[in-house]
Amino acid sequence: MAKGDDALTRKKNKSNRKKMNRKNDSAAVSSRIAAIIAAKKRRQTGKRSMCQGMCFSLPTPQDPFNEKLGKVDIAKNKNKKKTVKSRDALSVNKSSLKMIGGPPKFLTLCLTEIESTFHNLDKPLFTSAWGIEFWKSFHSGKDVVETSGISYSLEQIAWIVSTATDAISTREKDDDNPLSNSPFLLYLVPSQSKAAQVRSVCKALKRLGVHAVSLHNGAELDHQISGLKSLEPEFLVSTPERLLEIVALKGVDISGVSLLVIDELGSLCASGYLDAVKSIKQAISSEHRSIVFNDSFSASYIPAVQSLLGRSVNRLSLSDSVASQASCIIQTVNVCASEKKKLQKFSEVLDSASSRGIYIVAKEESFRKLTALLKLKGLTVVLVNSESTIIPAITKRGGQLAYLIDIEQFDSTEMKNFETVLLPDFVPSFQTYVEILTSMARDSVRGVLHSFVTEEEDVSGLAGSLVNVLEDCGQCVPDSWRNLSASMSD
Repeated sequence: MAKGDDALTRKKNKSNRKKMNRKNDSAAVSSRIAAIIAAKKRRQTGKRSMCQGMCFSLPTPQDPFNEKLGKVDIAKNKNKKKTVKSRDALSVNKSSLKMIGGPPKFLTLCLTEIESTFHNLDKPLFTSAWGIEFWKSFHSGKDVVETSGISYSLEQIAWIVSTATDAISTREKDDDNPLSNSPFLLYLVPSQSKAAQVRSVCKALKRLGVHAVSLHNGAELDHQISGLKSLEPEFLVSTPERLLEIVALKGVDISGVSLLVIDELGSLCASGYLDAVKSIKQAISSEHRSIVFNDSFSASYIPAVQSLLGRSVNRLSLSDSVASQASCIIQTVNVCASEKKKLQKFSEVLDSASSRGIYIVAKEESFRKLTALLKLKGLTVVLVNSESTIIPAITKRGGQLAYLIDIEQFDSTEMKNFETVLLPDFVPSFQTYVEILTSMARDSVRGVLHSFVTEEEDVSGLAGSLVNVLEDCGQCVPDSWRNLSASMSD
């Protein structure tokens, strides 16, 4: 081949190589220059490789003093990897859990861990209606009263500790509301055996980094204090008297507790621990939520429940019995000698009523005398009918309103917000009484239901059923009604 042709071929090949390089942008610069450009792009977007946190880095407008050096981003990458593992671990059917916005992934993981530990469950924890309602109540910020009349169940403990664990994981990511050094969950139980049962459920979450410690009189005090200081548990399960001993010795700080669970309140009161429980609640200085399991329907324990919960609560129960729905409502049956005595007793009850709204269910023929009495007492009367007439009071009494409703037309759905309900004319049927009882004070533990009846009225048809309701609810039964019920049963 001639020399001229060889030179032309080399020139043509060189031209083709240039064209090929122009098509490939990454080859337009050397590998070193490409690495510098890529590092600059990552620095500007806030993304850096793992090794760059250990290397020298040029200052940027976002970090002019090189304070971050990629450390925050490295931590983010680690968290992302953990999240992927959690997703892979979830192999359960979440469709059974119907919540607003869907169940939190970490809550689902916690319930799955507990299910895998306890194999004798009757049904999946995700199908628990009680658990779903508790989860909603917890995030609403209200206290909870459990009115089933029994101690806790495994299902309930599982949902409580899982919700608490999910809340801890959320708080750890919130810089504005960081976790304190105190345990997040404090679970008060009446005995050592109960503490062991609750802790056995909490231990199922140990793999997720949640530690629980139980405190009771069955172990040495020094050993428990040293264990608390070395472990710093998220959950604390304890009997009231042992916890107060350790708090007095500064073995644990409970001022920052976020969730307080009081189990078997009736048993705690019967054992004389109510004052200890109150002292523990007062020692918690942070804003917290309280859950009370009231294992007794006795009216004597209602003041204890009221002292431990806020004004507005959510009611939860595994039972739909009348006694469960009427829990924490004081029922009083006033048996009077005559109509005049009944009106006097009604007036005394009005004087002692402290609720802003009083719901009065009466016969329409009694409206005139009741309206006159209410106006004299300084209450603004609201006649609840088709026109909703408002009758102003003669003298104001703290803005109290008295809602007067015909017993034949009352709507039970409107009674859930009323704590005080008065029945100056006794109910015509047992069903009406139960409907009123189970519809009032749904968001409170301060419900009061007063019934008024004269000795002359014939209540023989209602006495037996009402006596049973009063006894089931742990209320005081008038002797005359008890005798009437006994005579009818003979």
